[in-house]
Amino acid sequence: MKKIISSIILLLTVFCVENLFAQTISIDGEIRPRMEYRDGYAKPLLSTNNAGAFTSQRTRLGFGYKSALLTTQITLQDARIFGQYSSSSTEASTSIYEAWAEMLFAPGASLKIGRQCIKYDDNRMFSSPTWNLSGTAHDLILFKYSINDYQAHIALAYNNNSEISSETYYTSDNKYRSLAYAWLTTPNYKGFTLSGMFVAEGVQDTTGVGTAYSKTDLKQALTFGGNLKFENNETPFSGLATAYFQAGKSSTGKTMDGKLLALKACYAMNKAVSLNLGTDYISGDKNGTTDGIQSNFKKHYGANHNFNGYMDYWNSPLTQGLLDYYASATAKVNKVIDLEGAYHVFNAEYAGKNKKGIAFEKDLGSEMDLLLTYNMNKITCIQAGYCCYFANNNTLIAKDLVSSTTIPDSRFAQWGYIMISFKPTFL
Repeated sequence: MKKIISSIILLLTVFCVENLFAQTISIDGEIRPRMEYRDGYAKPLLSTNNAGAFTSQRTRLGFGYKSALLTTQITLQDARIFGQYSSSSTEASTSIYEAWAEMLFAPGASLKIGRQCIKYDDNRMFSSPTWNLSGTAHDLILFKYSINDYQAHIALAYNNNSEISSETYYTSDNKYRSLAYAWLTTPNYKGFTLSGMFVAEGVQDTTGVGTAYSKTDLKQALTFGGNLKFENNETPFSGLATAYFQAGKSSTGKTMDGKLLALKACYAMNKAVSLNLGTDYISGDKNGTTDGIQSNFKKHYGANHNFNGYMDYWNSPLTQGLLDYYASATAKVNKVIDLEGAYHVFNAEYAGKNKKGIAFEKDLGSEMDLLLTYNMNKITCIQAGYCCYFANNNTLIAKDLVSSTTIPDSRFAQWGYIMISFKPTFL
């Protein structure tokens, strides 16, 4: 009997040790070339210019490790335009896209530190965008806690150009010097999910540029809000309501008072076809810079390409704000082919003037987007898109293409692309 008990204890010990020290190693990659034809992408193209065509490619190689207590990820990335470097060039273009480690230190609690991608909710505030060539990653410390489907994240970051012994002005392209945010979400309750986020960005006083900068002078730009999502398999209707507000100070010392409101309603006609209606409101500033208040909403680090039209005309909203009314439809033709179509109508919240002092009205034109996605197999996806923008005089003026009372001739704004994504798993 003692031998049997000893054998059982030994087997249990071995089983526990094996699970405790079980580890998974993975190596995967991505090769994603994209060919684009731009004839008025992002802004109208004047008739004095010709359309442009180019091919870009993003290449990634990822190394992952996972055990019961530790998860790590290192991703190398090369992002380039075909012909950017000569065929005999020795110039290095590979960089670190991700390099982080996440340690579990208590049940449901972990600490993740390093260069990492962060994304939340519908990817509007923070995202790891798949569209742009180089992607977006942040250097930060992230605390994560989860219990009974409640989740809470708290993150901290402080950026410098190099090792320092005394304060210097931070000259990177990053929009923040310091960053802190908290995100919380509730479990699904009868189809409803609620999430909330608070973001504090430490932005440098721009008056310090070019002068002795011996002390940290950070303005705190604050953003807070969240999402209410409804999705239930028992009903064909779903929806998402978004609201974010801003306070604190901008880098120029203005009092921030921006708002972002969005509403999207979806109806699934059947398993293959869905219809969507929605609107985005990004607040604008009526009085310009004269009242010391920044009423136009300061956008964050989300997937800009996902919102306000695929032609990216209003990724950076006008000082006068933006209203986007849209309708879209998605259809699953079969197991491997998906179709998407959308139509957007754009308006500024206020009439205004461009940088050259020419006045424009609220109507900013409209846009049509058409996409086809072909999931050839588990590692290969082909996507083709065609989009066109129906610009008017206000569009040209708002895009600073008009400097007098004479409106220049512009080409019909259109854009097309074909993108192939290969995502093999090597190990």
